[in-house]
Amino acid sequence: MRWAIISDIHEDLISLQAALRAIEKFNCDEIICLGDISGYSVPYYDYLHSRNAHECLSLIRANCKIIILGNHDIHAAEIIPKHCNFFDFPENWYRLNYHERHKLANNTLWLHEENDLNPLYKWDDLEYLRSLPELSVRKANGHKILFTHYVYPNISGLKKEFYTYRDEFDQHFEYMDTLNCSISFTGHTHIRGFFAATKHKYKQYRYKRYRLKDEPVCFGIPPITNQNKRNGFCIFDVDNASIKVIKL
Repeated sequence: MRWAIISDIHEDLISLQAALRAIEKFNCDEIICLGDISGYSVPYYDYLHSRNAHECLSLIRANCKIIILGNHDIHAAEIIPKHCNFFDFPENWYRLNYHERHKLANNTLWLHEENDLNPLYKWDDLEYLRSLPELSVRKANGHKILFTHYVYPNISGLKKEFYTYRDEFDQHFEYMDTLNCSISFTGHTHIRGFFAATKHKYKQYRYKRYRLKDEPVCFGIPPITNQNKRNGFCIFDVDNASIKVIKL
């Protein structure tokens, strides 16, 4: 069994189409998306005239077995997250003006309207996003596998923080233990290549094959968006217990 795992499209239709064409060559059984279909941030991206959140979401819906919400998707669809224990979102969060939310957030959360253009979704797109989960757990070949947009407790990437030290993953591994998961996949960081975090170390790799060892592991995969020419996707060979991260 072979799964393709993608993340962080950010409305980049051309790169998403290229990724799906490349994935076809691997004869994957499923494609899994870890979120941030939305989110064209003006300071960071340069494909203004080809961005298309609606078409990206349509392709994701047509091709992906599992789709997880990312922080930009949560903002676009005005969703109050269910899995968030670091900030108490008021029910009227999206009815507050920017200045009120900025004060409440106290520089803890991403306030995406500071940089993001409106994704121009259709009503059906927004309703579909609101139906999506913030995490998913799958069983395969004796493993339980956790899929999230980012690392617990920040599983949807709403909080302004990124982890690069081993001990910063302790809570994530504790969360994996509560779900009896031994493998975890996340996106969000836009890493060049991928990272593998275990209970003993954190290490970044470029685009290569990595064989799973007999210990819990969290993988962070690259984005689909062509920002900074670091985009790619992950192929998870379930039967051979290995991943391969491919550059687009």
